[in-house]
Parts: sequence; C-alpha cells; structure tokens
Amino acid sequence: MLTNEPSFASLLKKRSPSMHYGHGWIMGSDGQRWHPCRSQSELLNGLTAKKVSAVKRLLNALMGAK
Repeated sequence: MLTNEPSFASLLKKRSPSMHYGHGWIMGSDGQRWHPCRSQSELLNGLTAKKVSAVKRLLNALMGAK
C-alpha cells in the first residue's frame, strides 16, 4: 500500500541543524569548514596508550580495583 506519509526509517534519520557542504563537510560556528574524519585523525595522532601487564590485570581483578 502506497501512501503519502513518510517512511518510518526517514523519521528516525537524524538531520544536522548545521549547514553542510556535502561529503561530510560541515560549516562550524566560526564559519570555517570542518570535517569529522580529519579532526579525528589529528586527535588520534596525539593519543598514546599504555598497556597494562597481565600480572597487574590479574592482581587488580583479585583485589577488586578498577
């Protein structure tokens, strides 16, 4: 049955209130163009992670510490 009502999926789709340039580019509050992937890569380049040894994880689990 075809109706003139929008589909349920289209109602669930979140729409950005910001103006966009296409292909993921968004106009920021200062008028500059912004792309989330490029900002993500800059953020991830600055992060470092320390691996916790298996012994320390075991001791933390036994002691109940997080």
